[in-house]
Amino acid sequence: MGEWILRTRKRITAVSLIWLTAIIRLFARVVPYRIGVSAGGAIGFLCYYLLRRERHRTVNHLEQVFGDKGVSWIRRTARRCFVHLGKALLEVMLMSPRHLSRLIDLEGEENLQKALEQKRGVVYVTGHIGNWELMAQKVACQYPLSVIAAPIEPEPVNDMIVELRAGMGVRTILRGRPGSTRELIRAFRENRILGILIDQDTDVESAFVDFMGRPAWTPTAAASMAIKFGAPIVFGYIQREKGCRHKIFIEGPLPMIMTNDTEKDIVANTAMLTKKIEDVIQKNPEQWVWMHRRWRRRP
Repeated sequence: MGEWILRTRKRITAVSLIWLTAIIRLFARVVPYRIGVSAGGAIGFLCYYLLRRERHRTVNHLEQVFGDKGVSWIRRTARRCFVHLGKALLEVMLMSPRHLSRLIDLEGEENLQKALEQKRGVVYVTGHIGNWELMAQKVACQYPLSVIAAPIEPEPVNDMIVELRAGMGVRTILRGRPGSTRELIRAFRENRILGILIDQDTDVESAFVDFMGRPAWTPTAAASMAIKFGAPIVFGYIQREKGCRHKIFIEGPLPMIMTNDTEKDIVANTAMLTKKIEDVIQKNPEQWVWMHRRWRRRP
């Protein structure tokens, strides 16, 4: 009986996501950009109160990291996190090349160009900071970009996200799908930029490194591929500014920690990149996904 209830719940969730996605896409086609983004913020605000489990997890994680800030600050930051993510969803749905050029600034583009000049491909490391999907779209407007992503369930939602990325020039490599390894190798051979997010606990090759003062199971693919292919690494992130504006910052090519111990080098470089992500989150904590179970595994 328990398994039947679980399967039924998953099926209902999947159908709900498909319908919700369809409704949001339809809504995005008929509303002006700024109105749509504001509506996304309102949706995020409602979700803060409706999604009890995610709200509690967000508040709990913020308390663990920023316990000295007080209850009022933590709950306000949690609400802002939901509002930010609601806006981010609608921004992705509503984005166009015209809006990209008008609303998103890029600082440090010369660092990316310097990395590309090495002709070995570029590992572009980032996290779920700001509106990371818009960052990919902005970079792909000017440079060849592929991103590594986990397939999302249900499949229609995954197809929609891949389609939205492709429409803005972003090529998606779905982890674990047939041909994904071949696509990764091709990205380096074609001197493409390979975007990788390394700030979540997922079922991939990982290592425990420090994150916000606690060990966190962190993907090592970025450091591993940079070492294997001899590709330069850059670190990039995007931050929401006033109104509907965003700003992208790109650092690099970053100096790698290189010794005669490859395994230790992979972990050390993963820790170095994770510290960069942590520093950005500390500046604008409401622009990160605090509802994610970042510390679900322990050493």
